[in-house]
Amino acid sequence: MKLPELSESASPEFTDAATCKAWLEHVPLANVAAAQGELLSQLEEFNQFPTTAAQRLAVLEALREAVNFVQIEQAKRFANRALPMSEAENAAFDTTIGLWDQMRIGYQRCLDGALNRDSGMRAQAALVCTRLLSYIGLRMFHCYRAYREVPGDDWRELHETYAAAEKLDVAEDAVKDFLNRDIQDTSPRIAYARGVLMGLCNPNELAQRQLTFVAYLLERWGAKLEVGSKPVDEGEGVPPLIADLAADTCPERGEAASRPTARDPRYLDARKLSKSLRNRVALLRKGESPAKLALGEDCVQPSCEQLLVYLYRQWCQSKPARAIERRTASAPAEACSELAGIHYYISGRVFKPPNEQTELTQKQREEIATFGRVSTREEDDYSNAKGFVIEQWQIEDQSAQGMRMVRRAKEPGKRMAHGQLIGVRPGDGKQFMLAQLRWLMGADNGDLHAGVKLLPGLPSPLAVRPTGLNVQQDSWVPALALTAVPALESPPSLVLPTGWFKPKRIVELYAERSSKAMLTEVIERGIDFERVAFQIVP
Repeated sequence: MKLPELSESASPEFTDAATCKAWLEHVPLANVAAAQGELLSQLEEFNQFPTTAAQRLAVLEALREAVNFVQIEQAKRFANRALPMSEAENAAFDTTIGLWDQMRIGYQRCLDGALNRDSGMRAQAALVCTRLLSYIGLRMFHCYRAYREVPGDDWRELHETYAAAEKLDVAEDAVKDFLNRDIQDTSPRIAYARGVLMGLCNPNELAQRQLTFVAYLLERWGAKLEVGSKPVDEGEGVPPLIADLAADTCPERGEAASRPTARDPRYLDARKLSKSLRNRVALLRKGESPAKLALGEDCVQPSCEQLLVYLYRQWCQSKPARAIERRTASAPAEACSELAGIHYYISGRVFKPPNEQTELTQKQREEIATFGRVSTREEDDYSNAKGFVIEQWQIEDQSAQGMRMVRRAKEPGKRMAHGQLIGVRPGDGKQFMLAQLRWLMGADNGDLHAGVKLLPGLPSPLAVRPTGLNVQQDSWVPALALTAVPALESPPSLVLPTGWFKPKRIVELYAERSSKAMLTEVIERGIDFERVAFQIVP
């Protein structure tokens, strides 16, 4: 890492641990944004202040608790938000990343002291390496929380810092971290493993609660990933997990013979991790509670088991070949979002309740008398009035079941969220297909990248309303129907607004005619829709 130049003119409010603690007493931690700003500005100044490595380390250790507090609170301003971020969310994200950067710059100066045979820092080398690896990992983790692209420089710094720990022969040395909420025992190798495993779990696909759960697991299980200089046999034909300490990429699984470009390889042994995951999945399937398996009080079934199975596949198995191979493409596509908007563009007309009987207005009578028909201008302006938007995207690769797309920063469009329903029409397509956003990532240049899973079946518009004694005549809402796809064992299904499904609920449908259907099961659920199986009721 290129460090800022030291300057004799730097004048921070503190110069040692004692003055730092005294200064912290006046930092307004109740006003998190103001406190974060003060911590950032003073750390920037202190990181340019010439002082001994021992004094620098003492100050950084004194700041850790306050920094941790404001960072956790400020992350709430940009985590779990639709993309692209708003200006305020971007500002909170940038400041948070900036403060993590200043903490790691400080510890990098301390590490440089250890590498340059500073006797005081050499004795603290394990602590310094662990802290530096942790702050690099925290910067990366908050990129994941914001669904932002992690720079390659972060991976390079993570690998190089671990390489420095090995050079100093402290990779396995025990270190205490009392900011961990559960397990305080750590080491440079454990801090490195936590950063690697978080990157390996495809975090852009995970919801915020899932990311928090993975971070909790890694605090406990980071020690289960061993790091060695020789390949290990993890059994079942699983290829080795290889980290290149001279690279700027996340480690990946692959045959050693196929990785001749790894200049400084390390082989990551996940056998202990695999055993823990398999054992807990087996016990969960036998009815054991997640809390008794040390998975946390907030972890509930069946989502807990599903996430553990997902993590096992990401961490302990080779990446499976796609059932349907994707082909590289560079083609335009149109997209629309929100169930009502998708219904409008698929049907090609304004949604109106079935059998709606309305008297002609005086204006409409005049239009008929003059033009022989009612003007369609109102319908033409309907999409603008309702905020429906056709967005321009670019398909980067696709298969029969999914696509990877990007919306360039220059293209206007709505904010998108994980699990959202969208309609997609490739440039050469005649109609929209239904899809769900499976992952999102905002690039530094403002582009929005997305992975979508196509919902099986051809969509058609319909209206739906509940049945019962208290149902209002005007309670029809737009919905969509999907045809069966026998090859994928996908039954006919309905796409309804979220919250509509109840087992055996009877709803009234209207397409060309009225019918009734009983909802039987939820096939998949997103943040703004439910796809459900149904049976027509005679």
